[in-house]
Amino acid sequence: MQISSKDLSYLSDEMSWELIAFKKCHHFAEEVQDPQIKAAIDRIGAMHQQHYQELLQFLQSSTGQMQSNSYMQ
Repeated sequence: MQISSKDLSYLSDEMSWELIAFKKCHHFAEEVQDPQIKAAIDRIGAMHQQHYQELLQFLQSSTGQMQSNSYMQ
């Protein structure tokens, strides 16, 4: 499947946004004291992490290249 450079740019932006959202959730989950709020923020962070992973897998399968996943490590 051929992806245009414009589509790649959109996907790159979306991956950046998902990564930022995940990192913010991780940060704020560490800051809160209430266990219920912490659990809710952790679930939201996991959702953003999953979105990032799905976009990465899509790009890898579409381009046929193995791309680095160093951001999430």
